[in-house]
Amino acid sequence: MRRVFPTLLLLTFLCTCASAQKAITVADMQAWNQIRGEQLSADGDHLLYSLVPDLGDPEVVVRNTKTLVETRFPRLHNANFSYDGKHLVGMLKPALADSRAIKLKDKAKAKKKLAKMDSLLVINLASGVRRIVPEVYSFKTGERWSDAYAYTTTSALPDSLRKGMDDDAHRLLVRNFNSTDSFYLEGVTAYELARDEPVLIAQQAKKDSSWEAGVLRLDTRELRWEALSAGEGDYGGLAISTDGDQVAFLTSDADSKDKQKPFHLHHWESGENKARMISEQPGNWLASGHRISDDRSPEFSENGKYLYFGTTPRRPEKDTTLLDTEVADVEVWTTEDPRLYTQRNVRLKQDAKQTYLAVYRTGSNNFLQIGTPELPYDYLPRHSNGPWVAVYDDRPYAKQTMWEGYPGARNTSVINLETGDRQEMENGQVTPVRWLEGGKFLIWYNQTDTTWNSFDPSSGQAHVLTTNATGTFYDEINDRPMHPSSYRYAGTLEGGNQFLVYDRYDIWQLDPKGQASPHRITAGRERKTTFRLQDLDRENDFVDFDEPQLVSIFKEENYHSGFGWLDLKTGGVETLHSGAKSFGDFLKARKSKTYVYSRSDFREFPDLRITKDLAKEGAKITNANPQQKDFAWGTAEPYEWIDNQGRTLRGMLIKPDGFDPKKKYPMLVNFYERSSQGVYRHRTPVPGRSSINYSHYVSKGYVIFNPDVIYRVGYPGESAYDCVMSGVTSLLSKGFIDRERIGMQGHSWGGYQAAYLVTKTDMFAAVESGAPVVNMFSAYGGIRWGSGVSRQFQYEHTQSRIGGTPWTHFQRYYENSPLFTTDKINTPLLILHNDNDGAVPWYQGIEWFTALRRLGKPAWFLNYRGEPHWPVKTPNRADFQTRMAQFFDHYLMDAPMPVWMERGVSPMERGKEQNLETRE
Repeated sequence: MRRVFPTLLLLTFLCTCASAQKAITVADMQAWNQIRGEQLSADGDHLLYSLVPDLGDPEVVVRNTKTLVETRFPRLHNANFSYDGKHLVGMLKPALADSRAIKLKDKAKAKKKLAKMDSLLVINLASGVRRIVPEVYSFKTGERWSDAYAYTTTSALPDSLRKGMDDDAHRLLVRNFNSTDSFYLEGVTAYELARDEPVLIAQQAKKDSSWEAGVLRLDTRELRWEALSAGEGDYGGLAISTDGDQVAFLTSDADSKDKQKPFHLHHWESGENKARMISEQPGNWLASGHRISDDRSPEFSENGKYLYFGTTPRRPEKDTTLLDTEVADVEVWTTEDPRLYTQRNVRLKQDAKQTYLAVYRTGSNNFLQIGTPELPYDYLPRHSNGPWVAVYDDRPYAKQTMWEGYPGARNTSVINLETGDRQEMENGQVTPVRWLEGGKFLIWYNQTDTTWNSFDPSSGQAHVLTTNATGTFYDEINDRPMHPSSYRYAGTLEGGNQFLVYDRYDIWQLDPKGQASPHRITAGRERKTTFRLQDLDRENDFVDFDEPQLVSIFKEENYHSGFGWLDLKTGGVETLHSGAKSFGDFLKARKSKTYVYSRSDFREFPDLRITKDLAKEGAKITNANPQQKDFAWGTAEPYEWIDNQGRTLRGMLIKPDGFDPKKKYPMLVNFYERSSQGVYRHRTPVPGRSSINYSHYVSKGYVIFNPDVIYRVGYPGESAYDCVMSGVTSLLSKGFIDRERIGMQGHSWGGYQAAYLVTKTDMFAAVESGAPVVNMFSAYGGIRWGSGVSRQFQYEHTQSRIGGTPWTHFQRYYENSPLFTTDKINTPLLILHNDNDGAVPWYQGIEWFTALRRLGKPAWFLNYRGEPHWPVKTPNRADFQTRMAQFFDHYLMDAPMPVWMERGVSPMERGKEQNLETRE
């Protein structure tokens, strides 16, 4: 029912809470910046980052870390430092307003026109000299070299000579950063750069009789293009080795009409005049009826010893002698299919391009087929250096994942790339495996018996590395009726013979050969302190045992965070900073001891800080949102209470600025599962897709409460009720919450819990429930359309926590379904559920709304047409946040009712009149 709030009291309350500062509006949130793409130059002398608003043009900022002089570049995208850090390269795109004007003027030609409006910006950071190149389509810089950069632009040929040229063919230019040297090539459709050396290759399309299609190579230290191949047909699948000394590509018959035509693999290495077609005579390595496919591009291993590519059999084709209207279009589902038909529909494009991994061994000049129809999927070690790869098949176990969930079991074999020998691992391991860095061992965590395991291909032996007597490596607070997951893999030590994993608190060292006992490195469990490694060297795949490692620190007792140096040999941790803050975004310059990190809390935005010594507090080097000082804000704190079962529960409490415990505040309750650990996390004011923005509402004078929910299997709704309502009751006893002005908001799982609670209590004056499941019977048999998988596992084993089927646990499904007690609701409801929701079937929201309508309950339903589980498009997110705020402000702060709540938005008005205005 509607609560009455005296207008004079409301005005007094709002003025006091705001403390003469502004409340944050949705428009303000759209203009709020977030920091993205931060980079340090190699020497640490320059910091680059992008300021990205929700609506508007991004701006790249480059700051000299010594002089603190900054330069701003509006509309610069994909900005990067050169490898040596001496140059900045990025793409200047048209302003949002200009793009909008072009699209409004001529939608049909806008895309083509806008494609020609991008310009390349190259800046010498020392001299400040800028070079702007118009009409650039793409650019690339060396990943680990700095000699030159490459980009494609509009052809310089006159119009009369462009006829017959592929529309996707452009002029490729390669320019030296430090001189006027440049190289160009017309008609380029693709190009690739070597990782470690200043070498690139280009694929050139045919141009009448002017030149033939081919592949060319350029070493930027020389002065000529080197033709590796020409006139071999259609080209594709370019690959270049990390050192630039090997090249591979695919060709096919240019005149072939076969949609599944075979491709030929070509290889070139330094010292050869031309590339060789190495697959002309496939031999017995390629199965009968199979072909080399272009659906998997060739790829060199880092050491250049192996060239990987894909093969495939012919697939079914349409009968072109029949019209579509003459062919039955039917799906045939069978109960014995490994995967549901809906899953296979979602995977259709992926499966149509499925290839079986094969390898060409460059040293011995021969082939090996790795993947097969029996073991079609593969695990490659990072950088693919071998000498082993793994192949697997999950289809024999795919059917039971429908009710058991993921990950499913797999059959896995390991193949020696040199000998071709195959070793079958134990079948049915219920987890994906991963290669340790260096490719010597496979490891995995077995959820069923909660152990870490390894497989040593050199000996063919599998090892169980941990037991529950060793330590607790499984999720200790798992409250779902499923086998608990691990706390993750942490890294591989130098040499690839030892690796690290986490438990709830600590870092452990394990021996994949199973010889050395597991070793707990840190001692966090005793202090309930969690340590996690932070990667400061992105080029090194290994963890250096002899060097101090940066670790994040989290204290479970008070939620304080920090970071420090870990000595892996002794397990000692030197804490550098710790407090009621959040720390992250750690960076280190490649060639200097210059560090960047962020520090934040609910009030403090995670601006970047820089220091030469992490023991000292970093100097704040960014100021992403100086406007924040003009707005009312709030504070966040942990909140504890005792529930009816005598448990100490935790949550987070957000209070507005100028909070006075003698006043009465409206409150919004927002929750999901456990969120209190994020109490000191900053929540940037952005128009979210599914939840209230805390900064937005607290600036208007709301108190926000987010309680943790501890679940009992079989009783998810009742568990939420026990935790949430005991927390609300505890807060009411403090005297500063207006019991007549409490709202609740949740989305997805939070939306379900909000729906359940509103059928059990009249405590709330208004509730927004997004994408809720309200009928667990129909939801159990439904499909998650985004993936095509059945929802059964979710109710039996995972988030919904019922713990059984509808025919074994009928009463639980009934009692936990809000639909069946909708008649008990006396609270106004706002429901968000979009018609393209791939996670929670849209009909769940429809079932609830039509029930509410039939029962005469006040409810509003929002459907952002074509959107998924939540609004994604910028205007839709802003619209949702606006309507939700109007809904809560009306019921909790006595704001006037907007027109859309009074009479909706009719189909005739949709997209024309939003009815957001109020009558008063």
